[in-house]
Amino acid sequence: MNPRSVSEHAAEVAPLIVGVDGSERSRDALALAVQLAEPGQGVLLAHVHPYGPLSDLLSGDDYARLVREVAESTLSAANETLPPATQRVMQLVSNRSPAAGLHDLAAEKGAALIVVGSSHRSGLGRVLAGGVAESVLAGSPVPVAIATRGLAGSEDSIRIVGCGFDGSPEAHEALGWAADIARRRRARLEVLAVHRRIAFAGVSSAGAFGYRSADDTLRRTLEQQMRDAIASLGPGVDVSGRLLDGDPSTALVDASKELDLLTLGSRGYGPIRTVLLGSVSRTLVREGACSVVVLPRGAGTNRSDAAQ
Repeated sequence: MNPRSVSEHAAEVAPLIVGVDGSERSRDALALAVQLAEPGQGVLLAHVHPYGPLSDLLSGDDYARLVREVAESTLSAANETLPPATQRVMQLVSNRSPAAGLHDLAAEKGAALIVVGSSHRSGLGRVLAGGVAESVLAGSPVPVAIATRGLAGSEDSIRIVGCGFDGSPEAHEALGWAADIARRRRARLEVLAVHRRIAFAGVSSAGAFGYRSADDTLRRTLEQQMRDAIASLGPGVDVSGRLLDGDPSTALVDASKELDLLTLGSRGYGPIRTVLLGSVSRTLVREGACSVVVLPRGAGTNRSDAAQ
């Protein structure tokens, strides 16, 4: 099957970029991309290669033949995974760094999402961001999804979407994104807030500060923030909230065992609209049991712009 151009309707929707290299990891990424794509959204198959410098060493015909063979082989592998109805375009990107190549392409195309596979070291049904995937996450201008290993060979679909929530603007953006996916997939949405108990060293339980009351107040505040955020989502999504206690990284990794997709907002430091991994998101992409999506700060603005 020859690559097809994105339709006029799909052109109005920001494309979804999938990093492909013909491996099992890229097959998993393609399988996740199909589940995340909006109706009519084009899938841009991106293969980043380091062969650019060879253009100075090989004849024009030899270099063109090399590039063509790479494109045909990669596209053939992708066609074995993508449903026939999925609109696709194949693009080769010359860059020594796969992450930099995907970042540049996402910025150039105004992409909605980059999807990559897990490390080959991860166990089946688990996420483990390898060197490329974690590099793609670091500094990405758009949300990044990492597919669980073995997704392409399974019948798993997105039935339960989770969203880590801590009351921050980034968490609200991630929740809006997760709600959109849940509506489209008719999936259940679980909002997961985790209260980490504050340790007041050296303060007795009978102290005037009343640290237990302070901690309870923080917990109730987080719960109310979660409830308000859920109420703001409006109709059309089956949503529930859970308030967990403990270390956020550990609690969300445990919760991911019951999810098909988990969304997180990156921490609010550094340039806006750039993914920066904090301790929680870094743990999830290394130890999570489901596919993970990490959104850069300001992604909610991007999502709104794309919808117009």
